This record gives sequence, C-alpha cells and structure tokens, in this order.
Amino acid sequence: MDLFEVELQKVAWERTECGCGESAAHLPDKIRSLFFLSEGHGDGEAFTTALNDHVMTPADALLPASAAFVPVACAALTGPLSEPARRETLGWILRILGPAVDSDDPIAAECVEAARRGLWVLYAEVMHGESEAGAAYAFESLMLIEEDLERLRAVQEAAGDRLPWDLRSEEI
Repeated sequence: MDLFEVELQKVAWERTECGCGESAAHLPDKIRSLFFLSEGHGDGEAFTTALNDHVMTPADALLPASAAFVPVACAALTGPLSEPARRETLGWILRILGPAVDSDDPIAAECVEAARRGLWVLYAEVMHGESEAGAAYAFESLMLIEEDLERLRAVQEAAGDRLPWDLRSEEI
C-alpha cells in the first residue's frame, strides 16, 4: 500500500458531503482512476472535468470533500503520476486554496492546514517537477499558505527558469 492509498482510506467518504449533492462515497474510485491515468491520455481535461462539481460545488464553494481531497492529492504527488495528472492535481490544490485562504469558514481552515502539512511536496514540485505549469501551480499555492516568506523568496530565486516569468518577478 502506498501513501496515496493510506490517505485515501483515512477519509470516511460515505459521511463526507460531495459537490454533486450526494455522499462522496463514489469519489475514491474516481480519484484513483484519474490520478493514475497513464501517459498520453489527453491533456488533463478529463481529470478536471471528472472532479468538477464533486470536490467543490458548481459555484466553486468549498465542501468537506475539498478538505478531504487536499491531503489525498499531496500524497498522490509523492508517487509516480503522469505529467498531466501531476499538473492537474497541483491545479486542483491551487483551485481549492484560492477561496480558502481568505475565508473564516472551518472547512477552508482545514484545506489550508492540509496543504501546509504537504508544504514540502509543493516545494519539491517547484524545484524538481516535470512541467513549468506544475511548478507554477505549486508556487502559487505556496504563495497562499507559506508563512516563512524568506524561504519562499529563496526558492523563488533558486527555481529561476522553472517558474514562468511573472512568478519569477512576483514581489513576495
């Protein structure tokens, strides 16, 4: 059993609210199949479409499924993922963190805390990930949750061309 499965099995999905309005009991199989798409299966559109209205509401509001998804996504990033699945996983983490960081909602706080527990996974993606888009998503997520701004600035400088030009010059 890998770390991804450990995290996936920790969640009481049947008691977790899903964005589709039902229990999230159907999400583990959906997440498993998406995370382990083999290389060459599209550009990630299937991944994004399959999670729409499940991990968040149709209006991009956070749900218990959002908070459950973040640690599972971070755990998946520690294993072998295709580049599209890796990039889209990082994109979903950022998509969840965007509305979470400025919210007083307890679910938002859970999302941010789960991402902070995966901080080093995000840093590894910035420094060693397979794509510039993935590095950008990881860095933007770090910009939202990292409390050590000195470390974040140092990584921004060290990452250099791994980040898009706008993030290389972003004032932190």
